[in-house]
Order: sequence, then C-alpha cells, then structure tokens
Amino acid sequence: MTDVVAPSVAAGRGATDALMASAAPDVLRLEGVHAGYGARPVLHGVDLEVRAGEVLGIIGPNGAGKSTLVHVISKVLAVQSGSVWVDGAPLASLGRRALARRLAVMPQAATLPDGFLVGEVVRMGRTPFVRAWRGPSAEDEAEVERAMRQTGVWGLAERPVEHLSGGERQRVVLARALAQRPRVLVLDEPTSHLDLRYQAELLRAARQAAADGVGVLLVIHDLNLAARACDRMLLLTDGRVVAAGTVRQVLVRSRLERAYRTEVDVFDSPRGPTVVPRV
Repeated sequence: MTDVVAPSVAAGRGATDALMASAAPDVLRLEGVHAGYGARPVLHGVDLEVRAGEVLGIIGPNGAGKSTLVHVISKVLAVQSGSVWVDGAPLASLGRRALARRLAVMPQAATLPDGFLVGEVVRMGRTPFVRAWRGPSAEDEAEVERAMRQTGVWGLAERPVEHLSGGERQRVVLARALAQRPRVLVLDEPTSHLDLRYQAELLRAARQAAADGVGVLLVIHDLNLAARACDRMLLLTDGRVVAAGTVRQVLVRSRLERAYRTEVDVFDSPRGPTVVPRV
C-alpha cells in the first residue's frame, strides 16, 4: 500500500516550496501503470505526477524498477496497462518528434558521438524543431547558447568531445537535453561516477531548470544528494510505490529499512535529512 503524505506538512525543501509546487500543473502523469519485459512484470500499478517547476526524486533499491520507469516514460517500453500523459497529451498518441518537443531524457551512462565539437552536440538537441529544408534559426541558436550557459559549457563550444572529462561530458549531455526546451526533463542517475564538484554543478543546473518552469524527474541512488536536490520524493520497491511525499516524509528510518533491507540512521538538519547505513 502506498504511503502518500499530504504536501502541506513542512518537510523537504520547505512547506512554502511544497505548497507552490502543489499548485502548479502536472506536466507528467502516470496512472495505474503496469509494465515489464515479456512475461516478467516489473512495474505494478505505478501512479505519479511531476509538476511544472519541481524536482521529483525517484529512489529505491537496485531492482526496484527505476530504469523500467524511465523506459516507459521515454516510450522505449510500452505499458501493459495504465495511462501516461506528457504535458497533457497521452504518451501513446505522441510520435517521436512530438514527444521530443515535450520531453528530454538524460540517460544513464549517456555517450557522445566522436568527431563533433561540443557546440555541435548541444545543437543536436534542437533537431525536433529544425525543418529539413532549413538550418537552425536564430531562436534555435539562442536556445543552444542558453542551455550551454546554464550548464557551464559555453566556454567549451569549440572543444572536440573526445577531449572532455567525465564531468564535462555529463554537463554537455544535460545541455543537449535542455536545448530541447522540454516541459519534462528526465535525469537517470546523472551524478553517477562524478566527483563532488560536478555532482553539485549538475544538480544546480537541474534545480535551475525547475526554477525556469520545467518538471524534473530525477532518478538517483544517493539519498543524501536527493534530499538536497528534490522537492518531493517517491520510493519505489519491487515495482510498487511504497511512499510519496516531501523529502522528510519519505526519508523515514523505518520505511527505508524495510525498502533497502538494512539498518540505517537518519539525522535531520536544516538542509534536509542525512541517511547513513549502519556498518
């Protein structure tokens, strides 16, 4: 049974943030979604919504169904039953170009094509808007510059992608996604294999996207980073939503111990909870 807590309780990034987010329209909604691979079911009746201007964190142990959820939202995997809406449109009705104008995905372990400059790669994010008979417009170029400045890679525009560090490559992938001007931004484990500086920079860029009105869905393993980056959280276990609410409402010791099957300590602070496994 899902433990859904009312957003009016002060928690996470604060009661004011929660109330403002709850008043915003949803840009991504799943209702009763079941999905899996062949005869192997993975998601069981998942409900969620991402609102414009918020970061919704998806957490859960390995094998909980987080990657499958991303595959469903990005239309890589069809739902077996249930409904998905992206910016008010049924996902099933959206073609590839129409979906790319609404939703951008930064996949886990994203790769960049060799032989291109950084600026050229980010410009690929405008492909859904560029007609075959013309090149990028002034608006397209403005969106590319905006995305690159927002992610701190504007100064790398002329650098070959082969010469980028791991952190720089992640920020370029994010810039390419932001250049789409999506209503929904899906980030699948974006901080994996990044040092502290690049983790902070990437999550600040995600927060800025939310401040600009984008609905951000952040799949993340690090509960402490999630506690500081997210407005609301959803805990997924065995393909089911077992808790949803503000950060402090979800990161509860007893609930985490059941989900992760290990003992933890949860320490509170003004910046959010800190979760430490007992060793």
